Amino acid sequence: MIRRASLITTAISLLCIRPLAAQPFELSLRLQNDSAAVLPAAQVCGLMPQALDAQANDWKISASRALQQNTRQYCLTHDLLGPYQSQQIAVQWLPLAPQRHKPEPPTVPYDLIKAPSLQLLQLADSFAGYPQREKVERIYTWMVGNIAFAGIRRGIEGAEHALQVGSGDCTEHMLLAGELLERNHVTVRRVLGVAIPKEQHRITAPALHNWIEYLDNGNWLVFDSSRRLLGAPEEERYVALLFYQSSQQLTRQAFTTDLPQLQLFLQ
Repeated sequence: MIRRASLITTAISLLCIRPLAAQPFELSLRLQNDSAAVLPAAQVCGLMPQALDAQANDWKISASRALQQNTRQYCLTHDLLGPYQSQQIAVQWLPLAPQRHKPEPPTVPYDLIKAPSLQLLQLADSFAGYPQREKVERIYTWMVGNIAFAGIRRGIEGAEHALQVGSGDCTEHMLLAGELLERNHVTVRRVLGVAIPKEQHRITAPALHNWIEYLDNGNWLVFDSSRRLLGAPEEERYVALLFYQSSQQLTRQAFTTDLPQLQLFLQ
């Protein structure tokens, strides 16, 4: 009996500490002075992780130099950079235990297309007669079957372009799906973040991603037609960095600096 109680106590202890032993996500930022001038020490900032797999989560951020952080971003100061010199900064995002009682980020209105095409309106209306969950599933199935993933592009071509040509990158998938879902009264969040395989913990530039999160019976789930995922992620981990509030934010970068001569690269 004593041995069994000891084993149970050990098992409970392991369960309790498991969230604290989570493996951090690792990033490496390269700062490059592309000018012939000497650049003074200045700030480099990154967007603070907000959610993990569509669920509210707290995070601990650490870096290879001192940083300051708030609920939206963290910043650190790089050293003086000589002409054409570069520096490396290591950053870690450590997910803490999910906060079940933490308020979710607010869902704010997003500016839908003001003068949508007849094709877009008719497509959105074609899902109107179904129950809410079936609407989401049918919109997802339509996106996967009709909008090809065109790979990563630099420009933002928009929902109407994706509809016309039948393809787009993750941003166009997010924008078109957002139009169809919101016009059918589905509560959604448009997301800038990173998505990587679960066994991978190194975040590189190709991991930067856009997707949709939708509200289903009080739970937030992932809608990602560009990677063919609907629901709770199993093979990948989705870290949300920003919930877009308007189309003007689509050019927002995950990492920024206050020096225009300084180039940032996520390696």
